[in-house]
Amino acid sequence: MSTATVTTDINIGPFKIPSNGQNMIMNNYAQRNNIKVEFVIPEPMMSNRLATTKWCHKDYKFSKIILCSIYQLPKEKMILDELIIDMQDVEFHFALEGLSGKGKDFIFKCVREAEIFEKASKIDAKQHNWLDLFVKFQNSLDDK
Repeated sequence: MSTATVTTDINIGPFKIPSNGQNMIMNNYAQRNNIKVEFVIPEPMMSNRLATTKWCHKDYKFSKIILCSIYQLPKEKMILDELIIDMQDVEFHFALEGLSGKGKDFIFKCVREAEIFEKASKIDAKQHNWLDLFVKFQNSLDDK
């Protein structure tokens, strides 16, 4: 069994991370978690299907896949379902979120988390300082 890291398009959810940055993030994650990486899989630009990863898995039977973020999972339900079926025994690691696990429930949980954060409103950091953000945070606690 082997481990692969997967680089995807530069646009990863709210992040813009070029492939060399993705490699640095995933390699650091692997090192901190004592994971030996044997393969680096580059997915095509502007694709979130992980088709190359699924194709390589048929030949190499990965035990672990490391991605930078949960935002790299396929958004299209049919493609996601195929990924889950094809890679049901693979342990997925998401370096930025620090999450790892395997199976249908784990992947769906990650997809739901990404969907929640995509819907969250963004705060323009150029318009606010840290004190403004702290006050917003305190007010959100008072609302609960």
